Amino acid sequence: MAWRPYQNLIDGELDNRLPGKVTGWIRFHRRGAEPLRVTFDLDGDFHEDIRGKTIRLSNPLPSDRNEELGQDGTYMGGFAPVQRGNVGDISAGRPLGRWTPELAGRLLAERESLWEQNGVSADERNIRRRELIGYCWGCIATGELYYAHADYPYIEWFSDNGRVVLELEASQVEVVGENAAGPKTPQELARGRMKREEALVSFLGDMVEGLSKKNRKMGGDGNVAGIVVE
Repeated sequence: MAWRPYQNLIDGELDNRLPGKVTGWIRFHRRGAEPLRVTFDLDGDFHEDIRGKTIRLSNPLPSDRNEELGQDGTYMGGFAPVQRGNVGDISAGRPLGRWTPELAGRLLAERESLWEQNGVSADERNIRRRELIGYCWGCIATGELYYAHADYPYIEWFSDNGRVVLELEASQVEVVGENAAGPKTPQELARGRMKREEALVSFLGDMVEGLSKKNRKMGGDGNVAGIVVE
């Protein structure tokens, strides 16, 4: 399961002006307590719509998610005041323009680099290449907008608390300043995608290990047949 404290969000600022690093702070509402101010030291970059920039977050009506969940206390109980770990998908949901043959070529080059780094076989690469080309040309034909991740602000990171996700409205995110970083090569984009995937795999592995330990404590053999990730 992921932490989803978007109701608890009060305000904050995340900074990606230093390549490969996201720093900043966020304040979260806590029922029955002072707001929790969290600072960030994350490895990774924002997605291409805001990479190299700073984003400011706000919530005009903060509340405690535990109220919605029907639970006592605050949803932020146990949340670390210093979040160290890895960036997941962080995007302001801004379109990067419409699909074009040039964009399709860059995406294909990124995927080719990713498949090579992951050791995907030649036959499998041919299948994936055909599927991607077909998808890209379909988007070009319909004139769709291209989004680096989603068409709404999505903020995700991985820390000692596990996976944390904020899904927000466009009005809650202000993008500040110019891009302080130049464009990435397809190889750099592929490495960034791999790091995000590795962070997710590590999170899932830790979750399975935790479920296995819980199973043993309850008298089981520690085997976990399957999980559902929220």
